[in-house]
Parts: sequence; structure tokens; C-alpha cells
Amino acid sequence: MHKQSISPRVSKAPPGPIGYPIIGNLPQMLRNPLQFLTNAVQEYGEVVHLGAMGPQQLYLVSHPEYILQENSRNYIKGENFKSIKQVIGNGLAVAEGDSWRRERRLMQPTFHRHRVGALVTFMTKTISQMLDTWSSIGSDKPLDVFTQMMQLAQNILLKSLLSIDSEDEISEMNQAWDTAYEYLSSQLWAVFKLPLWVPTPKNRAFVQAMGTLDRIVYRIIRSRRENSNSPDDLLSMLMDTYDEESGQGMSDKQLRDEIMTIFTGGFETSAAVLAWTWYLLSLHPHVESRLQDELKSVLNGRTPTLEDLPKLKYTRMVLEESMRLYPGAWVYTRTNLQADEVGGYHIPANSVIIISPYVTHRLPAFWENPEDFDPEGFTKEQAAARPRYAYYPFGGGPHQCIGEIFAMTEMQLIVAMVAQKYRLHLVPGHPVEEEPMFTLRPRHGILMTLEPQISLGDVYAPDMQK
Repeated sequence: MHKQSISPRVSKAPPGPIGYPIIGNLPQMLRNPLQFLTNAVQEYGEVVHLGAMGPQQLYLVSHPEYILQENSRNYIKGENFKSIKQVIGNGLAVAEGDSWRRERRLMQPTFHRHRVGALVTFMTKTISQMLDTWSSIGSDKPLDVFTQMMQLAQNILLKSLLSIDSEDEISEMNQAWDTAYEYLSSQLWAVFKLPLWVPTPKNRAFVQAMGTLDRIVYRIIRSRRENSNSPDDLLSMLMDTYDEESGQGMSDKQLRDEIMTIFTGGFETSAAVLAWTWYLLSLHPHVESRLQDELKSVLNGRTPTLEDLPKLKYTRMVLEESMRLYPGAWVYTRTNLQADEVGGYHIPANSVIIISPYVTHRLPAFWENPEDFDPEGFTKEQAAARPRYAYYPFGGGPHQCIGEIFAMTEMQLIVAMVAQKYRLHLVPGHPVEEEPMFTLRPRHGILMTLEPQISLGDVYAPDMQK
């Protein structure tokens, strides 16, 4: 798709469905956003005008390289990230310009591969604890794997980030986050957003939840400042970080904002991807069988280590294909500072640009069988043959998710450890439906039963005892 900066000669407006005044196509989009956006691209092409959303015009761009990479300086997160700022303050996810560059410099070393590797013990210990609780569940008792993955990812993050051991405190933070998540999801496509000082039940609940999160986070920061013997977790790494240019570390407020940034993006998307992964594996036993072959070959029943992860190539490919079909972060928005030309169409300044990995990941132009679950599409050869932004589950360009290595490490460990112990089977008749909120959740959860894996030791042990 040829793109260049806007010139006075360019005046062609992109096509799109006819919408209503002020709210454009928002009613149709709210009814079924995934289907609506997918249909819009199929019918109108790479750039679609979706009418107005309040004072701004709304556009869908399905080939996002120009927005995310080539002219990324013209595209900021804008007004649509204000609700997220109410949670994460001035954290990395919402910072722009010089502020963003400084925050990125400070945060980048914390998420380097070898620093994340130091957290693998936190991860495997927490996964083992979950598997211990599963051992008491019968094979005929269904459990919601989305809820299970949420609890697991939350616990891993809180222990890796803040070394919280108190189950009461973990529960308190998780409950507060659930309230904050509901508020963020309600703001996603809201045309008119009431300020927090308006005492609606949702606003009051959100303010109370943020008070809980702030109280716990600031208490932990104060304790770390007063105690030189700190655990080797993400918070300690952040506190030991100094800006090379200024020589300054992070203030308590900066630490709080980055902790909330990590917490906001650090488990919700991973939990959703993992739930969809178990669902897809249950529908495709040949893929699950090949996964088992790799786990037996590489691990042979032992707990995976950081050094094992590069050898678990197919395990990673399974996760990558799951994120193609069900990306946890299914939609992004950007606002352009100046008028621009995208795909030969004029985009006025201060427009809202929708970019959806869910839509792009299913484009026939990029994917031969876009609706099929086929991890083989992520061999090195297949990946190299695709355009750079045919696949972007962690975003792209300068603002690509800084936690990608953490997330992939965590998810590979979880899939490897769980799949060595159990096969998960979808409960017959249970409805599985996408719920595109702040992340791409399963609307009714995903009910599954556990079938314990049988090891060779289990098979031969009775004979050996005779």
C-alpha cells in the first residue's frame, strides 16, 4: 500500500458505511465490533471511514505499518487514552514525546531477556502451586480455564512485580483490578464520558478500587525505600534504574505509575490468550499431539527452565497462532496530529484511527487460510514471507509492548507445565463466544475438564511391584 504525507492535491475521502450524525456507525459497532470491523474491511478496503465519534472522525486502517512505524510521530494515543491514564497516571503506555523517550529508557533494561530470566523461578513455582490444586479436581468436574488463567497470571505478576506473599492482599488487589477493568471497558467506545467527580455507582466503585490499589502499591514502595534487603523482583529492578542522561532514578509517583502500567497490561491479555489456547488445542487433537511430542522430547516430565524455551519451538508456534486468531489486545486507537494521506485517502487532522490486530490477522491477503488454526504458519520461512505488520499481537513501531519477552516467557512456561500434566477437553455444549472488551475475553468463560497425562512410570509401576 503506497503512502506519503498529505499534499494539497489529495482530497479523496475513504469509503465507508453510512452512519448517523455525531455517533457515526457506533451503534452497529457496539452490537458486534469484531464482525462489524471485519465486514467493513471486506466491503470497503484497507481504509474505511466509520463516520463521526463526537467531534472526531473515525477511520479503520487494516494495513497499519504506516501508522505504527513509518509516520508514527504523527500518530499519538490522544484523547481515547484518557480513561487509561486514570489508572496508570503518566506511565509508559500513555506517555508521548520526550516524556515517553525518558520513560522507555528507564524501563527498557528491566524487561531485557536476562532480567526477565531471573523471574522464571517465581513463574514456575506459582504454576506448580496451581497444578497442585488441580490434582484434587476429578476428571468429571468442569472448571473455567479463563478464570484459572486469570488467577494464575495475576498471581505470577504480583509475585514477580511486588513479591506479595499475602493471599489476602493478592485477593484485595485482584478484586480492585476487576472493578477498574469494568470501568475501562465501559469507556472504550463511549462518546460522552462523565468525569469521575460525577457520583455514579460505576464512578464511585472505580475511585474506591483505585484507592485500594494506590494504598497497597505506595505502602510497598515506602517499605522498599526503608529496607536495603529487597527481593529480586521487577520493583527492585525499577528502583535500581537510573536515567543515563540525567542520572536520576524514579520518584515514588513514577514507580507507582509504572507499576500500574505493568499491572494493567501484564496479565489480562496473557490470561485471555492462554484460555483461547486451551480451547483451540481441545478442538485440534493433532496439534495437541505434536505439542506433547515436543514436550516429551525436550522436557521428559521435568519443570522447564529458561534455557529450555528456545528448544520449545512448536510450543511457541502454538501460542503465536492462538494470538493470531484471538489477540488479547484486539484493538488500538491513534490520533493524528496533522492531516495525512493513508492508502491514497485524505485523513483530516485530529481523527481517531482504529487499528485492529484481530482484523489484520484474518486478512486473506496475508493468510492463506485465515480462519484455520495452524501453528505451522509460524515457521521461520512462513513468517519471513509475510509483510512485517501482517502480525502484531504486541503492537508495533517505537511503542511496541515493552513486556513482550515477559509475556512470552510466562505463557510458554504455563503451556509446557500444564500440558505435561493434563489434556484439557471442552465441555460439550458449552457456548464459546468472543467478548471484545478492554481485552478479547471469552464471554461465558471456557468450561473444560481435566484428563491427567499418563507417564511411562504410571504404566509400568504396577508390574514392577509384583
